[in-house]
Amino acid sequence: MSKVPIAAGNDTTAAIRTWCLKSPRPSQLRVYGKDGREHDVEIKQGTSWSDAAVSVAALLPERLEAYTAEGKLIRAVPVDDLIKKEEQASAQQAATFSAMQTTDPETQRMIVFAELLERAYAKAYESSNQTIQVAFTQLQEFSANLAAQASAAVESANNLSVGIRNLLVQQAQEAVEAAGTSEESPMEKLAANFLSGQQLAQAQAAAGATPPATKTNGKTTNGKHS
Repeated sequence: MSKVPIAAGNDTTAAIRTWCLKSPRPSQLRVYGKDGREHDVEIKQGTSWSDAAVSVAALLPERLEAYTAEGKLIRAVPVDDLIKKEEQASAQQAATFSAMQTTDPETQRMIVFAELLERAYAKAYESSNQTIQVAFTQLQEFSANLAAQASAAVESANNLSVGIRNLLVQQAQEAVEAAGTSEESPMEKLAANFLSGQQLAQAQAAAGATPPATKTNGKTTNGKHS
């Protein structure tokens, strides 16, 4: 894409100039040439719109885009449509001029009224289109901002979830390690000693017990033979 200085133009100059003078006026133009190339034409302060239109026309444009100084698109149009509108406007002006040559004042007043009404309608239609385009652009920007905020919120929630999960895993690991290395409490030692002493007493009592009495030749003895 190349930067183009102000230069001489061709027969589409009038149509391009009329399009550029529409409100809001652009600060730069992007020209898509019929040869497939793209050009940026900067409208510097002090540059006449006629010279700018001549420069654009010299590039044999196929499509034009108007941008603000911040790079936002204002409007776009195929150049063939501009030429057709310019030809229709010229033909209408010629017909109006021819009709105005009549000597009938009432007819002249009707022609003037119809022309003024057509101009008012055209301006209202153009203004509504510009309003719709601006509103649509702002809606797109608003939607993009909402999508970015939603994405950031989802990412924050994911990060928080990961952080909580890692913290829980760390706490569980620390609890397992602490359980494996912890010493017995005094109460646990006391209970263990008590159980051990009770088991020892039971074993000693079992070892020192007297064997049961048995009968030999009809006599009862205590494990002794007489």
